[in-house]
Amino acid sequence: MLVVDDEPQYREILASWLEKEGSRVLSADNGIRALELLKENEVNAIVTDIRMPGMDGTELVRRVKAMGKYTPAAVSISGFSDLTSREAFDLGVEAQLSKPVERKILLSTLGRSLMEREELWARPFHSTSLPTVKFQFESLASAVSARRILFGRGGFCISSQIVFPETSLINLELSFIGDGQLVVLQGIVRWGATGEQLVGIEITGVSEQSRTFVVELARSNATVSFIPRST
Repeated sequence: MLVVDDEPQYREILASWLEKEGSRVLSADNGIRALELLKENEVNAIVTDIRMPGMDGTELVRRVKAMGKYTPAAVSISGFSDLTSREAFDLGVEAQLSKPVERKILLSTLGRSLMEREELWARPFHSTSLPTVKFQFESLASAVSARRILFGRGGFCISSQIVFPETSLINLELSFIGDGQLVVLQGIVRWGATGEQLVGIEITGVSEQSRTFVVELARSNATVSFIPRST
């Protein structure tokens, strides 16, 4: 793992937490040094501050994405962030945590980020007060072409006239008729753009019969976005 923070004491604390969990940890005080380390080492996750001198965390994640070699999980920790949730998830950040972060929250977040999608999305659905929302498409290809849906590594952006409260847990059914696929899943609403009639949803669980289909969509994401900012 790679920890990036311009505060030496805080950087050491985060590194020590991860090392106690058995992780090999590299450290950098800004994005420039972090990129140098990434050219020489392959890491499975980056924990980065956002506001840093030299190169901030936003630009660091953007540069890592542009490298195109591989996509480590990226978690941002900051007392201040100029990134909206929509921007962060599109960039490839999987979670935004407030600084100072609690140890168990950081470890839990990283644990989910590093878990294989097959295992993560096999978890049982949680109860929710919201009704199941159903969408119907001629096929996946036609839905993407018509800019009605687009999948990322961890979720999807969908065109919707329904306004969902952010952070709400919802059940969805996505029917791709021509593909013979009925995708039953559960997710968390991460952002909504009412004027554009778009919603960004992080997937938290997928029914067994459609899980392989959704996992392959996530793996084939060419943009490296966790949740795309548009369809």
